[in-house]
Amino acid sequence: MATWFITGCSTGIGRATAEKAAAAGHRVVATARRPESLDDLVARFPDTVAALPLEVRDDAQIAAAVDAALARFGGVDVVVNNAGIGYFSTIEESDPEDAQEVMDANFWGAAKVTTALLPHLRERRSGHIFTVSSIAGVRGSAGLGYYCASKFAVSGLMEALAAEVSHLGIRVTVLEPGPVRTLWIPSGAKNDDVLPDYEPVMRPFWDRIHSLPGNQPGSPAAAAEAMLALADHPEPPLHLICGAHAVTQTRAKLARLGGEVDRWEELSLSVDRPADA
Repeated sequence: MATWFITGCSTGIGRATAEKAAAAGHRVVATARRPESLDDLVARFPDTVAALPLEVRDDAQIAAAVDAALARFGGVDVVVNNAGIGYFSTIEESDPEDAQEVMDANFWGAAKVTTALLPHLRERRSGHIFTVSSIAGVRGSAGLGYYCASKFAVSGLMEALAAEVSHLGIRVTVLEPGPVRTLWIPSGAKNDDVLPDYEPVMRPFWDRIHSLPGNQPGSPAAAAEAMLALADHPEPPLHLICGAHAVTQTRAKLARLGGEVDRWEELSLSVDRPADA
């Protein structure tokens, strides 16, 4: 039996992970901005599920939630950074406050929760940190510039973290899913009144976005099951690309990147030269 600390448990992947972990017999610290949304889960598992308030953009709430989790269960074995928000706009037309909010939630929230728990995991010489990033953290997409920036940032942070802590017995896995049936689209801020110059790119984008809710192929329960399976794996992946769309897009990105490296290799290598040349 392990203790799971999960953010963003009101709905979606966070809620599914809390449910699956509790049903599997694990202890669960399920956090959410509205912890009352978890009352039914606590009622089902009163001895093993603790619901705590946590807005990941609030440093004091992070510290309080970590302290409460350790006081209740004595330790944390698995961290799931799931809380996050969407933002839909061209880069030029993005609202600076909205852009800051998405970075604070998706990047700084995961970073601060992780660093709050790292001393505990490091002392125990064990643990597994999962972070729900996105295919938007693998390749850039028109209309999602600042969202992509937040997900590229958190994926890069976790990749660096893995290099720092693997020798300490701490494992790190970044989930990078494509479309999943969550409230990411309905709940995200949107700016769809685009300038005429962006119409050729953004109208098809908005058509896709408006058609997605309820039709996403990704299952929150399946993502949760994947994390439960990897939590017990002795050699889990650093990156788990989730879903057919994400796999296709990742392979396309790798092919484009490899092609650019090959095509421009001579110019790339020309940048290295002796100081006196």
